[in-house]
Amino acid sequence: MHVAIRHYKINVSHLDEELLDRIRNEFIPLIRPTPGFRAYRIIDTGANEIVTISVFDTEEGASASVEKAAEWVSANLAHLVAGPPTVITGKTVISETA
Repeated sequence: MHVAIRHYKINVSHLDEELLDRIRNEFIPLIRPTPGFRAYRIIDTGANEIVTISVFDTEEGASASVEKAAEWVSANLAHLVAGPPTVITGKTVISETA
């Protein structure tokens, strides 16, 4: 599996339900059809930062999610983010679930 992690500095202290609904209803349906999609997570640190984690079967899927996220955030949330995110991508080498 391959993962794309995006770390955003945001101009608000936390994500409100309206914004989370937009992500659920607009962004996730945009990346879900990407081949190899497995999971999407958002972590709200509460410190004017959020981290997103996208999991795919392939490197191509993870890379595509980074491109789609950049386009969607630029078009829809540019006023809430303080610059481009820090992006980390890579292959999962250990994964354990309950």
